[in-house]
Amino acid sequence: MKKTIICAYLMLCAFMQVQAADKDSKVSLVPKVTGMVNLRYQYDEADKDHHGFDLRRVRLGVKGNLHEKLDYVFQAEYAGNIRVLDAYVRWKINPAFNVQVGQFKVHYSMETLGGPANWLTTEQAAGVSKLNGYSDLSGLASHKNGRDIGLMFYGGLIHKENFDVLCYRAGVFNGNGINVKDNNRKKDAAAMLWVSPVRQLSFTGAYYYGTYGPHGDDHVRNRASAGIEWKDTKLSVRSEYLWGHTSNTRQNGAYVQVGYWAHQMVQPVVQYDYLKHDTGDGTPYEHNIQVGVNIEPIRQVRIQAGYMHSIMNNDQHNNLATLQCVVTY
Repeated sequence: MKKTIICAYLMLCAFMQVQAADKDSKVSLVPKVTGMVNLRYQYDEADKDHHGFDLRRVRLGVKGNLHEKLDYVFQAEYAGNIRVLDAYVRWKINPAFNVQVGQFKVHYSMETLGGPANWLTTEQAAGVSKLNGYSDLSGLASHKNGRDIGLMFYGGLIHKENFDVLCYRAGVFNGNGINVKDNNRKKDAAAMLWVSPVRQLSFTGAYYYGTYGPHGDDHVRNRASAGIEWKDTKLSVRSEYLWGHTSNTRQNGAYVQVGYWAHQMVQPVVQYDYLKHDTGDGTPYEHNIQVGVNIEPIRQVRIQAGYMHSIMNNDQHNNLATLQCVVTY
């Protein structure tokens, strides 16, 4: 790992010495450094002995252009175990057809179109977390952060008034998550389509077809989602239905979230979500209600306070309170 960090540092130094030969070109080979620090305080009623402060996310990366139609992104996570999150190159052929190769988010939920710097709530919906690779029901620890290694095609097919009416993303992936080789003979596939009849309104549909486990002992891991979102300068409303087939079990869940900028810097939010598991011996479930407020004193700083009440199997209840600050640059 030390060698990897040293190599990344030397690469960055080398890039910093490069200047675009053509002064009239808009392409610059000098990379832009990006990062995120997420400091959190959390109280979990189910784990009273371990509440307190932690660094939830510490990310550092670079992005830049190799050519007018070729760019790259590298981002690593330094909170907990150091791991590469994003490492990909994009060939931007034209607005309707582009190619992306490397490690990046697999798009089969509306959540993957954004990130923790702009999520409305402090905690993800259960269906997103457990069916979208963040805390996956398949048990693949390497799927944490929802990334995988593969090849993806994407673009916008209809362009109108500075936004795309019809967009798509479709790719093939190992299916084993972050920086892990495939351990069976099958590749996973994911596709997402979204339609925006007007700039503020989007409809999405996505499907993921895959397997997990070693060859000869592999299991089904299929996912699907359908969502709708309205987002303008004041109001954000999003709802999504998620479905999963994991080995011999089936799951379904949904969430609806609303955020409203009551003030230039203050955004109250509320979210309800549920997830049901059909395991063949009953139907475990969980319902979650979140309320909170986001405060953005400046564009790069978001302060979030959130409270979540959960109702689980056999009417078990839990309370979770979170206060966090997310700084991006």
